[in-house]
Amino acid sequence: MQPSEGSSDFEAPCNCGALGDHEPNRDCSHQPVIHIEVTGGRSACLEALGVLRAHYHVFPEHEWQDPNSEQWVFQLGAVRNYWRPLAPAPALTAPAAPTPEAAVLACLHDALGLEVDENAIGALTNLTGETLTTTLTALVKVGKIEHVRPGYYRKNT
Repeated sequence: MQPSEGSSDFEAPCNCGALGDHEPNRDCSHQPVIHIEVTGGRSACLEALGVLRAHYHVFPEHEWQDPNSEQWVFQLGAVRNYWRPLAPAPALTAPAAPTPEAAVLACLHDALGLEVDENAIGALTNLTGETLTTTLTALVKVGKIEHVRPGYYRKNT
């Protein structure tokens, strides 16, 4: 079967799959960008996004909910991923825990000028026993907090 005269406009001349005026090349780095609109329930749209990510590098452009139909509309851009597997999702790590001194100062900063019980400081900072006592003593010695009476501390500035 012979192609019709107009069908060559839609056949990619190169293995990259992109339409355009460039010669076939095994190492072509041309990446066609496509625009996709997905409409439906939010979970269905997110599922479609996941399916597309199997073969495309997908980047969301717009997302909104149609007030009339209450359907979600996702407008996505995508680039065909030919040469390398998709990068794994970035590992989400928890922020580093504050130092005991920073935790105590933050706890007392919220109650500036008020006396705070040592047990309350321990509960809010998750510090216990010797660590809490050592931290409070060190902060009193350098003048960052004030030891008001046994078991009570405050920060004035």
